[in-house]
Amino acid sequence: MSNKNIIAFFIAVAMGVWLFSGELASNIVIADEATDAEQRQEVEVPYVRAVRSEANLRKLFLEVSGQTQANRIVQVKSEVTGRVEAIPAVKGTRVEAGDLLCKIAVDTRQSDLDEAKADLKSAQLEYDGMVDLKTRGLQSEILLARAAAGLEGSRANVKRAELTLVKTLIVAPFNGVVETQSVEVGDFLNVGQNCVTLMEIDPVLVVGQVAEKSINSVALGGEVKISLITGESLVGTVSFIAQSPDLATRTYPVEVTVSNPNNSIRAGLTAQMSMPIGQEAAHRISPASLVLNDAGAIGVKIVDDTNIVHFKTVKILGETPEGVWVHGLPGRINLITVGHEEVFDGQRVKADLSPLGSFAES
Repeated sequence: MSNKNIIAFFIAVAMGVWLFSGELASNIVIADEATDAEQRQEVEVPYVRAVRSEANLRKLFLEVSGQTQANRIVQVKSEVTGRVEAIPAVKGTRVEAGDLLCKIAVDTRQSDLDEAKADLKSAQLEYDGMVDLKTRGLQSEILLARAAAGLEGSRANVKRAELTLVKTLIVAPFNGVVETQSVEVGDFLNVGQNCVTLMEIDPVLVVGQVAEKSINSVALGGEVKISLITGESLVGTVSFIAQSPDLATRTYPVEVTVSNPNNSIRAGLTAQMSMPIGQEAAHRISPASLVLNDAGAIGVKIVDDTNIVHFKTVKILGETPEGVWVHGLPGRINLITVGHEEVFDGQRVKADLSPLGSFAES
């Protein structure tokens, strides 16, 4: 082989090697780029922290504004006429049933009773004599009947005189507090004129108005939590639900009865009532887990078993020191607690359900 042919052969081999090395390098670059893309895609899947949450049955309460009221207020009036001799129960006095409120002068009422008793004794003797004569056949039925009628009339007169005398003492019909005093010692009372106004505040009532849409949820006997404007916390029971609404407000009056043995609760205090209206499934979550979607609806973000994020709107039922109660979620959820603000509905994520201490190593 000539020198020229040898040189041409080596040149051809060199060119082949050069072309082959370029294709191999290109394939290596493409493979490296594919590997980088896969790694980059894997890196772009965000990590989030989630906790498993199960719904619990929670009592629902209706918040109603109200006011304390006396259980009953009665104007204690005179049933006889006469001058007021004494008022033992002045305004502000706490009394028990049967305590003396006002004393009216007896005047001639005692003598009237004595006279009626004397007439009764005479009528009794006359009747007994008639009966004795009748047994011996010496008295007619007509005269005996008249004597019996006279005896009954005398008994009625005695009873009437006794009641008139008793009514000079005006007593409390129930335990309560004297709210107003209408007369003073020396005043003259006529029949039907007010002596004092007595108010019963044990038990005390808390009265509120319930809207039409909620009235059927309130039940008699339900336990109600009450907070007074004075800071006191009370517990009472629903004792009355009106059958017809207030025509002006279209709301129904509801009364709650509260024990007040020490008369420490005054009438007219502003109160906030929490009335039980049933129960429903709810989750207790941290307020920090709540987010807003683009439409401004409040909700939470959860991750399903395929690691897809879902936004769920919720209704806040109440708040406690341990968290907020929300309604509108499935019974069991994986609630995103860390990273929820960085992910969106439908996005694939890697959810870490491990305890907080292991999250940093993930």
